[in-house]
Amino acid sequence: MVQALGRKPTKLRLLLSGIAALAALGAAVASSADPIAPPSLTVNGWSPSLTLLGCVSAGSTGQESCSGTNISPGSNNYTLTNWNVYLDPDPTVTGTLGIQNNNLVSAQTFNVTFLLPIVAQGPQVQVIGSISGSVTDANGNGATLTNFAPTSIYQAKIDGLTVQTLLNDPQSFSAGSFGSTPWGPGNFGPTTLNQAANTSIAINVIFTLSPGDLASFTSVFNVVAIPEPATLVMLSGGLVGLVVLGRRYPRS
Repeated sequence: MVQALGRKPTKLRLLLSGIAALAALGAAVASSADPIAPPSLTVNGWSPSLTLLGCVSAGSTGQESCSGTNISPGSNNYTLTNWNVYLDPDPTVTGTLGIQNNNLVSAQTFNVTFLLPIVAQGPQVQVIGSISGSVTDANGNGATLTNFAPTSIYQAKIDGLTVQTLLNDPQSFSAGSFGSTPWGPGNFGPTTLNQAANTSIAINVIFTLSPGDLASFTSVFNVVAIPEPATLVMLSGGLVGLVVLGRRYPRS
């Protein structure tokens, strides 16, 4: 009799821990559905609207899929010849972009940022990223794509701080007359970071392109939350408790 009474509190504790774990997961799911700020694409300080980029929203989840061709800022110093961007607060950024330097005399440095506000992830995260591209001559005198210290062509950012880089300086890629040359590829991960992602993730791509020529690239940055061990233990213990109680007290 004493043993039987001793077992019940243990099962009750398991049940309560299971309920608590499931409630915590429910709260996390609810918070992930909360509205967040819209994502953005910025090129040399110009940030075209999501409408101009042809973005299509996937309901209230914050996902955006954007594609289109041939838009320029008011200065017309360059043209975004094509783009295909997928932004998901899950969170994942995939950005494909083509750009032409419309200045026929001088090289131009391009600073491209895909910024994605997110629901907080953590307390640790695992990250994966990659980039590859090409440079194409458009005027018959060859083309070059370079970068110099202290920048890398690709920078992955969490909460505004760089956490991974690819194609570190110096880099130089050249194409012959009306030719095209690939650059990259570079990749990292999966890599575990001992930090959370609280407000945003981003890809920052920086390079200098020769006069009149074109560059294109595809970049990816994916972040996956790693839950606290205590949460996993609580959840598994609670589920075990629910199973045990279900067997101990079957439905009539």
